[in-house]
Amino acid sequence: MDNRDNSIFVSVIIPVYNDTENLKKCLQALAGQNYPQSLFEIIVVDNNSTEDIKTITEQFSVKLATETNPGSYSARNRGIALAKGQILAFIDSDCLPIEQWIANGVAAFNSEVDLVGGNVVFTFSAHKTFAEVYDSITNMQIKKNIANRKVCKTANLFVKKYVFDAVGLFPTYLKSGGDVIWTKKATEANFNLIYSSEAKVFHPARKLLPLLKKQYRVGKGQVDIWLDRDESSIKILSKIINDIRPPSFSKIADKNIGETKIETILLWLTGWMCKIATNTGRINNLERLFKSKIQN
Repeated sequence: MDNRDNSIFVSVIIPVYNDTENLKKCLQALAGQNYPQSLFEIIVVDNNSTEDIKTITEQFSVKLATETNPGSYSARNRGIALAKGQILAFIDSDCLPIEQWIANGVAAFNSEVDLVGGNVVFTFSAHKTFAEVYDSITNMQIKKNIANRKVCKTANLFVKKYVFDAVGLFPTYLKSGGDVIWTKKATEANFNLIYSSEAKVFHPARKLLPLLKKQYRVGKGQVDIWLDRDESSIKILSKIINDIRPPSFSKIADKNIGETKIETILLWLTGWMCKIATNTGRINNLERLFKSKIQN
């Protein structure tokens, strides 16, 4: 039975730092939503871009805000403060929502559902790289993350406003992983997070350099997360040392994504480079670890 409710006002929040080309495509897709135009607003939060974001947003019916504190979670929090919706819908500037994205996201809610994680479908360049393939099988596995860990990413996330009122805003000290931390906090507070395959967005898979930069940010963020969990310095250092080892070749081979053995080896090497980038980010954030332990 269709539980679609077209009377709920939705606030779509998009943090952006530069990326004007993708932002324009995202806004074009949002302008074509089949959800009633009078029942949703779009809030773009410029995170101190050097590109001209205003020129892009002036072409669409959107609210433009500025957040000078660096970090996408600070930008999202700024959007939350301005939002009028009963449901807040988060999407990244490089994502393309399908025409029914808002409607399908809203339809997934009922009285027992508080958060909905949507389907992120990866797209590839004309000459698909091994980094793009690796990114698509390791990052933003929304369905699996909701089922196994009760967490979700803000590339495609719908949240009833009262959840933020209850558990607070996104953590701004993190540059990566803050959405995972926040959704875990919400589900641990007994708010119900479900997955919707029909609330779909398309996301470009990262090529090698952007992927390594992403993994570096993830590594830095992990140290902050571990410290907040009050994990011991020995345990943190042990994790870093253990991850110097290359990834499991058999796990890559078992995924059957490499058509030949050479392709599987190249995917495995890509995975190892990602582990090195993640560990480099961790090591470069060890200063906070040692300062924290000295102060305590």
